[in-house]
Amino acid sequence: MNLRLGARALALLFLSSVACGGPPTPSPIEGEPICPDFEIGAARAPMRGSLRFPVALTVRDGKDPITRTTLTGRRSKDDPASRILLGDEDAEYEIEWAQCENERAPRARKQARDTKDAAEYECGNAAVYKTDKLVTRKGDAASRTVRFAAPPKPECWESELPPADAPPSPDAGAEPAAADAGAAEPVAADAGAGAADAGAAGAAATGAAAPARVDAGASRDGGAGGAAKPLPRAAGGDAGSPRAAGSDAGPLPQGD
Repeated sequence: MNLRLGARALALLFLSSVACGGPPTPSPIEGEPICPDFEIGAARAPMRGSLRFPVALTVRDGKDPITRTTLTGRRSKDDPASRILLGDEDAEYEIEWAQCENERAPRARKQARDTKDAAEYECGNAAVYKTDKLVTRKGDAASRTVRFAAPPKPECWESELPPADAPPSPDAGAEPAAADAGAAEPVAADAGAGAADAGAAGAAATGAAAPARVDAGASRDGGAGGAAKPLPRAAGGDAGSPRAAGSDAGPLPQGD
């Protein structure tokens, strides 16, 4: 469906349709989706909330379109409802709902005063997803209220911020500690080796005193200042006995 009809042609059609009825009055659209403002980018630029794919609403009197509007959603529940112009008369209209095929680019929250050079939104080929009947009665404003029909793609623009850095895990510091604990074992082994070295060093330091104690004992056995007596030999050793076998002392003297 081509939505780029001339505004003048639509105005003429609308004027001709209400010529026999009352003046056109603003008629509200109830149930329009709410798309809150959002932020994008690392700078958190504030943007105006809107539907990603706007909805094109067309009111037809028979086959002739009498009014059309593009709905982009309300920014908050406090925003006034969108409105269309309908004649205050007894009539029956066809409400046609279609969703634009093109995304509507986000707009900054604060618009510049000069918007003449701003690119106009192009809806593209809008696919009709629902049609309704609207019966109006002259003097009854409530009969001219239009109920919004939800589109197939109801998504609003949302914040697109860079992901925040993940907080450190509470157990993140425990792993290095465990590794350090394992590394302490060689230190303990080194400590034991050091103790052994210390004992050896102590023994080396006291090694000179040991012969002194042995000499002291030998001095007691040999008398004051005497030479050390030889240790007694085992029982099998008879070298000191005159009767020992193999002795060179000669035969014993015999009696007369």
